[in-house]
Amino acid sequence: MILHLRAAVEQLYAAPPARFTPLRSELVAQARSAGEKDLAASVGALRKPTLAAWAVNHFVREHADELEELRSFAELLREAQRSLDADQLRLLGRDRAARVDALADRIAEVAAEDGVKLGAGAAQEVRETLTALIADEDAEASVLTGALVKALSYSGFGSVDVADVVAITDPEDDDADDAGTARGRPSLSVLPGGGGDPVDLEERRRSRRTAERARLQSALEAARTDLRAADRQVAVLTARQEEVTEGIADLERRLATARARLEKVTGELDEAGGIRSRREQEEAAAQQALDAHDAHDGE
Repeated sequence: MILHLRAAVEQLYAAPPARFTPLRSELVAQARSAGEKDLAASVGALRKPTLAAWAVNHFVREHADELEELRSFAELLREAQRSLDADQLRLLGRDRAARVDALADRIAEVAAEDGVKLGAGAAQEVRETLTALIADEDAEASVLTGALVKALSYSGFGSVDVADVVAITDPEDDDADDAGTARGRPSLSVLPGGGGDPVDLEERRRSRRTAERARLQSALEAARTDLRAADRQVAVLTARQEEVTEGIADLERRLATARARLEKVTGELDEAGGIRSRREQEEAAAQQALDAHDAHDGE
């Protein structure tokens, strides 16, 4: 006999796909026979997981330890993204697809061992879910509930949409609306891996936003420091530019003066050249006259 909705979730989402609908009907009947009409309605509203979601749920519940390596890799990749470590991002990015494919194949293998074969479409949804797990902490926590109702998807930027991806809104959370979670959608405060304490992701979101704001504030302060240093460098270089510009202007003035002097000297040289030519002609004429006189005396 189920005592609360969480127990129903644990039974239903641990069951094979073919067993889900009959088992849900049995649990609804049990709740009704106990006079728990609201519980019966809530159990009846639980959605059957897609084949890909079931395969991931089953793997989380039965082989959670095999997820640890991917979760550690995911944390490394997210840290590289937060710190904008380009080298680490390139290195991890090249490894991501291989890790996703390997674990997706393992999930399909485990499902097949339990008599459920995943087609190409379901296998691709498993890969997309694992990719989303790597990219986003909320997606990771959703997967770890073991109560996914549909596959996750990551667009390549921003956050993963985790609305309505797990079985229930925490029935004990009467303040869900105050926490910003709409009634009727999962709060993600559900059992991780089929047992243990609830995971309060609203608190995780708040903590992450606080940490993100601190990181952004630190980045802003660093940017302002860099800007002040850049301003000083610009001021120094501006002064040097003005100094060089003034030097060029002085050189241009001196060059103009030199060109004027060159033009004057060239004019004087041309004039002196003309005078010399005339004097040379006069000298030649005088020499000719002298030669003629000497020749006459010799006769």
